[in-house]
Amino acid sequence: MRTLDVERLAAGDYEVIKPLLVDLHLTEQVYYSDHPQLQREEIERHLREVPSAFRGENIVYAVRDDDEHVIGFCWIVLFDPGTGLEGEIAELYVAAEHRVKGIGEMLVRRATRLFAERRVTLGYVWTRSDNQAAVHLYSSAGFEPNRQLVMTWYPVESSNS
Repeated sequence: MRTLDVERLAAGDYEVIKPLLVDLHLTEQVYYSDHPQLQREEIERHLREVPSAFRGENIVYAVRDDDEHVIGFCWIVLFDPGTGLEGEIAELYVAAEHRVKGIGEMLVRRATRLFAERRVTLGYVWTRSDNQAAVHLYSSAGFEPNRQLVMTWYPVESSNS
């Protein structure tokens, strides 16, 4: 068994993380009841191309197993809204059968090292407060709960449509 390493994927390597990205969307959608619950085929169709929501410089780190399959990835987006470079861990996922092996920690450490190297002024990640494994992982890497009140607006379904 070889040592697990974090590698930066090339821009054209989207296909190697797509199966894990589909699994991530499939498992997470159940926590958002206000969104339609999609079947695997619908998610695969939706993720056929690189998601356009990630505007900015996209950097993806991955860890492979002995068979060279990607077993975990961290998708980072860097962008400058005019107030300094910001970094977001947009997606982080480790295949279920490879969890609790330190792969998530390796990926988050690499992400925060990138933030430091690029002199990011604000780095963040979104997760559910009930996802204790993720909260612990991000907290151990130096992320803290937001000090700001974040309020959201959602369109109201109108029966007059």
